[in-house]
Amino acid sequence: DHFRTSVPSIYAIGDVVRGPMLAHKAEEDGVATVEIIAGKQGHVNYATVPSICYTHPEVASVGITEDEAKEKGIKVKTGKFSFMANSRARAVDDADGVVKMIADATTDKILGAHIMGPNAGEMIHECVLAMEYGASSEDLARTCHGHPTLSEAVKEAALATAFGKPIHM
Repeated sequence: DHFRTSVPSIYAIGDVVRGPMLAHKAEEDGVATVEIIAGKQGHVNYATVPSICYTHPEVASVGITEDEAKEKGIKVKTGKFSFMANSRARAVDDADGVVKMIADATTDKILGAHIMGPNAGEMIHECVLAMEYGASSEDLARTCHGHPTLSEAVKEAALATAFGKPIHM
């Protein structure tokens, strides 16, 4: 527990402890371990560690899927937004893909976000931050995004989740 092994002075991080086997997760494990050794409260929230496939289009994900929520008995609402309706994606001729957001149907708390499209690995971090601090889809929907940007697709998916439809569809 807390990255300690059965040998008191040896700690373990990364692929040999729970959580996804990802380099950026291992880095967070390392930071938390050093904090614990220093007498502080080190912690890693594995529910908000993003997964990214560096393909074309990129695929990035954080949190749970709609199916996982249903398996857990959580009632959800979802919203999607296609990059075909995003002006920046169209301008750079890279409009294949979609953003999907999953939120609790009662509280609107974001439970997951999944992006397939240009720069998905960069854009997922807005969703990670929102989830880390317990944001709702409405919180993201009401956040001003620069125009024209790819990240407007995240806002539009949040609008679709919170209010039932995006603006630019």
